[in-house]
Amino acid sequence: MNPLFLAVPLFTLQAPQTPLPEVEAKDLAQAPRGPMVPHLRDQGAEPGIFGRARRGARKGPSIPALQLPAGSVRVQDKVPDMSGWRAYAIDVPGGGTVMAHVVEGRKAWFRVLGVNAWGREEPGLLQNRIPTGEPQATYKNPGPETRTIYFIVDTLDSNMVGDAFTLEVIRG
Repeated sequence: MNPLFLAVPLFTLQAPQTPLPEVEAKDLAQAPRGPMVPHLRDQGAEPGIFGRARRGARKGPSIPALQLPAGSVRVQDKVPDMSGWRAYAIDVPGGGTVMAHVVEGRKAWFRVLGVNAWGREEPGLLQNRIPTGEPQATYKNPGPETRTIYFIVDTLDSNMVGDAFTLEVIRG
């Protein structure tokens, strides 16, 4: 067998992909609205004063959200406050797909939730239910109309204020 024949598939697999455009979270616009607070167990809850402060910071009707731009993007961000979460709004056209994945930072200490405006799951949203250390969620819009979906980056520790992370948002 020709050794060059074996090398060709390896070169095609290692071809560099075009890098995604990077944006700082501070440069993103505020979304017109954010999702309602999801009714899920707080994985980063702890007893004591920090736990009470975190629970207080998570109360409220909704989570402020940042509007993601059209196309795939890498967002450089930090855990903003004691609540430990940050929401991102994204418009998904009918039949479109999108995946949000924390790719840098203390990945195993994050989770990504996909929710609708009411803070609930809906058809097309896939969550990473088994803790694998890969914080990601996906959405495939089953309908013909554009839908606004929210990805919430949530921390699994109450002491992560200011921790940097990179969220990769890939549209299909």
